[in-house]
Amino acid sequence: MSLFVRFFVFLLFVYTAFCGNAQNMSRPDSLKELLAVEKSDSTKILLLLEMARNSDGRPLDGLFYARDALRLSEKNQYHHFKARALENISLFQRKLGNYSDAVEASFKALQVYENLDMSNRKADLLLQIGSHFTNDKNFSKATSYITEALKSFRERSDTFKIMLTLINLGETYRLKGDLDSASFCFNECLQLNNFFKNNQVEGYSSGNLGMVYLEQGKPDSAIILLNNSIELLSDLKDAYSVSVYQSELGKAFITKGKEKEGEEIIRSALALAQKEKLKEQIRDISKYLAEFYEKKEQYKLAVDYRKQYEVYNDSLVNIENVRKIQQAESQYFLDLKEADIRFLEEQSRNRRNIVIFLSVGTILLITLLFFLYRLQLSRKKALLKVSEQKSIIEQREKEKALLLRELNHRVKNNLQMVSSMFSLQAGQLRGEPGSEALTAARHRIDALMLIHQKLYREDVDTTIQLEDYIKELTENLVFGVDKKVDLKLDLSQANLYIDSAIPLGIIINELLTNSLKYATGSETLVLGISLKEVNGQLFLTMTDNGPGFPDDFDIKKSRSLGMKLVLSLIRQLHGELKQSNLDGCWWEIILDKEKLKKKSHEQ
Repeated sequence: MSLFVRFFVFLLFVYTAFCGNAQNMSRPDSLKELLAVEKSDSTKILLLLEMARNSDGRPLDGLFYARDALRLSEKNQYHHFKARALENISLFQRKLGNYSDAVEASFKALQVYENLDMSNRKADLLLQIGSHFTNDKNFSKATSYITEALKSFRERSDTFKIMLTLINLGETYRLKGDLDSASFCFNECLQLNNFFKNNQVEGYSSGNLGMVYLEQGKPDSAIILLNNSIELLSDLKDAYSVSVYQSELGKAFITKGKEKEGEEIIRSALALAQKEKLKEQIRDISKYLAEFYEKKEQYKLAVDYRKQYEVYNDSLVNIENVRKIQQAESQYFLDLKEADIRFLEEQSRNRRNIVIFLSVGTILLITLLFFLYRLQLSRKKALLKVSEQKSIIEQREKEKALLLRELNHRVKNNLQMVSSMFSLQAGQLRGEPGSEALTAARHRIDALMLIHQKLYREDVDTTIQLEDYIKELTENLVFGVDKKVDLKLDLSQANLYIDSAIPLGIIINELLTNSLKYATGSETLVLGISLKEVNGQLFLTMTDNGPGFPDDFDIKKSRSLGMKLVLSLIRQLHGELKQSNLDGCWWEIILDKEKLKKKSHEQ
């Protein structure tokens, strides 16, 4: 866990202490009992939100309660409750490591607060979104959102929130490398804290400002601030932060030429990290000491610390892989749990309806004349049979929908797991011939996974929008290469059947990968992709500003696996492929939608 993530957890704790409900609620078991007997949806929502708030250390349970609160809020159009549920979902998704889902939930909550014109809650959401982006290393967006939140807090003269936001903003600037701006934020926070006298705020502000001064080449100032931070946070038993700041303090002494004193402080920081089992700090300090002893030509110590670094680095990589698998597994069980509860609720609702229906039928039967008794009894039996058949049909439809959703979820997860395994294997073979083949295979799987993901999210059965699909596919490929790329997209809102979109996506993947790999000759690679639909025909054009293919190039005679795959898929689509060199490489793919539609129906 990085120092920034630990500080964000501290912010959540302080926020809960200052802004939480003043009324003490019952224990979680009592809340569950109240929820079981409560009839009012508004009260149920409050109970679910309180159960979510009490789920500290159990993010999966908290996410489930928050989602249930969101469902009831949307059903009853309780917009304020909806926003609160989304805020909780964002926090629990973040704890589970699902940063994209956390950001999405925060934005939805922000939209609700904007519609309700609740400026105070908007500012808190902006700070939350900014912290998500900082943790994801998207510093430009993080700075934008945190700055906007700070502006709102300043307008309200909320000094405590201003301090918390300044520490977030300063840490974002520091990680970004904008040291002057980071220094300004931390200094302002320290000045404001002269009134509040909050030791934890002062500890983080002093420590981070000391790290900024060290990076700016001011070791004397850094030493004063780091010592102050270590003293404050030691009293608060914050071992992780103390080990971080001790390590930076030792570096400051070494920078001043006091190598022996700095070495002892760093080794003391390492001992603290080992005592508290702080694997990330053990790894980072071991790496620094290995490099330090290499420079001093003390090679035995350098080798020992290098080995220790490798052990903990490998351990952390394995932990990260296990964490990702656990996230996928947790999401799977969460979906099953939600589906089971929805099914039980529906069954309960059906039973109540049947009881009401039978009661009304009984009252009507009593009021009828005796000579119509047999006729009414026969009618009752017929209606009961129809109701039973209808219930059976509805239950089978729900089971089919549940199975289809589970199948979609499993296929998506399996494709993602195969892609991740290819990526890991390619990383291990970096520099070997097999690495490129594995990377190409991963891109092809990603193209398949992207279509399935869009179908799963949008509940589409037969067709897919090509504009969004091609845009996302190309951006994923472009952002994955270490090359300056100018991507120009001109895509119409055409759609295509699934069985045709899959091979088309693989073709685009192959041709675009070829351009990214071989198109060189200028500082910036310019890629153009155009999609037009004219009279039932799709015209897909792909260009780059590279040198193009040799004049004697014939795709039909190419021995490249990618080119062979492209030709095979073009034939499968009954399409036409053209290639030429016009200021670079130029491809054009022509598809007849009528032929593709007929082919799809035949299958």
